[in-house]
Amino acid sequence: MRRTAQIARLAARSIAARRMPIDRPGASASAPVRPNLVSAARAPILAPQTPLARRGLSMSSKGLAGADGGQEGEVLEKLRGVIDPDLKRDIVDCGFIKDLKIEGGKVSFMLELTTPACPVKEEFKKDSTRLVSELPWVESVSVSISSRKRTHKPSAEGGDMKRNAGCPGLKDVQRIIAVSSGKGGVGKSTVAVNLAYSIARLGGKVGIIDADIFGPSLPTMVAPASTRISLSKDNEAMLAPLEHDGVKLMSYGYTAKATKEGAAVMRGPMASNTMHQLIAYTDWGYLDYLIIDMPPGTSDIHLTLGQELTMDGAVIVTTPQRLSYVDVVKGIEMFDTMKVPILGLVQNMAYFNCSCGKKHLPFGPGHGQKLIELYGIPASVSLPIQSDISEHGDSGSPYVTSRKGSEVDGTYAELASAVVQQLSKLAEGQHDIPLVEYEPKASVVKVTPSKGEGRSFSPKSLRDACRCAGCQATEKAAGTMRTPPAPADVIPVDMSPKGRYAINIDWSDGHSSIFTYAQLEAHEGA
Repeated sequence: MRRTAQIARLAARSIAARRMPIDRPGASASAPVRPNLVSAARAPILAPQTPLARRGLSMSSKGLAGADGGQEGEVLEKLRGVIDPDLKRDIVDCGFIKDLKIEGGKVSFMLELTTPACPVKEEFKKDSTRLVSELPWVESVSVSISSRKRTHKPSAEGGDMKRNAGCPGLKDVQRIIAVSSGKGGVGKSTVAVNLAYSIARLGGKVGIIDADIFGPSLPTMVAPASTRISLSKDNEAMLAPLEHDGVKLMSYGYTAKATKEGAAVMRGPMASNTMHQLIAYTDWGYLDYLIIDMPPGTSDIHLTLGQELTMDGAVIVTTPQRLSYVDVVKGIEMFDTMKVPILGLVQNMAYFNCSCGKKHLPFGPGHGQKLIELYGIPASVSLPIQSDISEHGDSGSPYVTSRKGSEVDGTYAELASAVVQQLSKLAEGQHDIPLVEYEPKASVVKVTPSKGEGRSFSPKSLRDACRCAGCQATEKAAGTMRTPPAPADVIPVDMSPKGRYAINIDWSDGHSSIFTYAQLEAHEGA
């Protein structure tokens, strides 16, 4: 009885608005800019001019740097033939090769990848084994796979900048992913749950928390063998998460059962504090990924979590309707304000497969491509209207665990691969923001990437390339395919970053444009 009462007190502490003694970290540091559109997992990329390139192998390799020659040098030289398809570098340069040992003709080493959920890890292993086996003196090759843990980066003041410093339950959580939507009823929770289980299938240790205090969905969508909340065995100041098929779970809905409170009725600040404590004081243990199923819309809870947690990225869920588009834009801009990169876009209920064999779009083509182009979102998938998806959600069984090999399961696998690949790119600093500047003397706009040479073009060519909503409305009203050209002497009067994905340019003719960095780097104007 004492232990049951202790659990109830812990779960109810936030309901009574009694704050726990925690330190609130500052807003999360910005991460690099997003790249262009990517989709499903790709095999390792190698020299395109050879037939082996399609299998991720190269017939040639670079000169070996840092090898001691001899057999070790030969092995490393061979391994330079395997290229990471996302980082665009060979696995030796990426630092993936660890514990290389050579005993006679036996070669063994470890591939330490950026994530245990790497979609191409088996291809890496297979191709590495094949290449090293080509050496005439090699009798056997043993390759093991591990993943590197995230390390704290030093802060500007010289101290140790720890992630989520005021959240003891998150100390061993490597990456946090928010799944969000601009409005309710678009299937966000369904996407969050199935994404979590799809990433777990790739090999990652995953947890999911339902951050909707007022309408928790997780207790309905996932039914573990036991829903009894207990204290952590390692720390009785924290709650132990539930678990189902290897995925850890937590929701206010579970704690409400323990305290017999029923539905949550509380003001915004109290709800935000409740959710923060539920995330921070759940003993998650080691997780590669924690999925946060955010409440719908943009509220105090979103801002609180964005300020107090280091979110590594967000997946946005929407539907094809115009109203959903308007709301999802607000959500994307909220995350950009909080410097949280958008990892992918899910257009749910986008189509249905008719018994006649045709694919129908009941709500039209949607606005997914427009969002991708406008905000530089790196991955996008569409999900169908399908009755058995909701049936699985209502029965407590995630769709992807019960319908393996189906079309929808494949789409979630594609989304999971794209998300983990994008996070690996961001962690490796692959998306640096280019420098954009206007040079008055030459009257050119110059775009200089972090690596490589810059490009310059006239302000007028860039102004004429604007494809904002205002320009498109002008074209539609005039019945033309192009916006009327800008004045010949138009120049930028102000440039300001738009989150981490784009730049806003105010022009001397009174117009304002938003260009993604990818659009600027690809601009072909004179």
